[in-house]
Amino acid sequence: MEKIIPETFTGISNAISLNNKEWLRWFLSVHPSPPETAQLPGEWETKCDDKLKKMIVLRCFRTDRVNFAIRNYVEFFMKKEFIENRPTILKDIFDESKNSEPIIFVLSAGVDPTAAIKKQADERGLVLEPLSMGKGQSEKAKQLLAAGAQEGNWIFLANCHLSISLLPELENIIDGIFKTEVNPEFRLILSAAPHPEFSISLLQRSLKITQEPPKGIKSNMLKVYGAKSEFTTVDQDRSFRKAVFGLAWFHTLVIERKKFRTLGWNVKYTFNESDYSVCEDLIANYLGRTEEGKVIDETYDKK
Repeated sequence: MEKIIPETFTGISNAISLNNKEWLRWFLSVHPSPPETAQLPGEWETKCDDKLKKMIVLRCFRTDRVNFAIRNYVEFFMKKEFIENRPTILKDIFDESKNSEPIIFVLSAGVDPTAAIKKQADERGLVLEPLSMGKGQSEKAKQLLAAGAQEGNWIFLANCHLSISLLPELENIIDGIFKTEVNPEFRLILSAAPHPEFSISLLQRSLKITQEPPKGIKSNMLKVYGAKSEFTTVDQDRSFRKAVFGLAWFHTLVIERKKFRTLGWNVKYTFNESDYSVCEDLIANYLGRTEEGKVIDETYDKK
């Protein structure tokens, strides 16, 4: 540090040697303030008169707290919204997409875009044709793409990273389709996990979307409720809304426990949006899901 900014950090080594108890107390501080917010010992709080210099000291002694200090730095000089994960608004993305531009979802752990894509297609009254890619699926994909381009369907080719060798052939199929007249409603959607051999040319010509699982209980709750345009119509609406809140809270806690590794869960599981959707559908059925005013589950004992 003394070589990085001599005018600020000259003599800090001697200061630490002479006052090692105070520096050790700062190093181990947890309450009431962790090291990134606690005052530096002696005159060094005054010498390090800005947050960046204090971060340099923190980087040398407590690398595990640097990320927290950076978040505080960004929040102080900018806004809190710059450190929060905001959910991706798929509706806006699909509204701006083109029929000649493939859409690629770059998958991350705990994220499954299938339900969200189906919801967007249903809201527009369009047909979604999903196909899980793998060995021997090239001919079926070709048929779906040809039919979808004419009829205006959405074609969803999932897990393209499992069939990397088929991607060059898929690009040729796409080029052949786009040479003809394509229905304006047609959309080609792909999903793939990061792979070093993924086609660069396909990435360059596509609209790329990355959905990372939000961090924190608040962000997860906002994501669950942000994905809802309306609640499912059920016979017992008030009870259903309470149950959905409880389910969203439970789902959020289950996801957050994963960051504790084996202390959170002995066996790692993704707990993605599909798990939540299935549970919500079951609750709706038990509480008397209705369709056009008719109760679907008439066996439910109304109270």
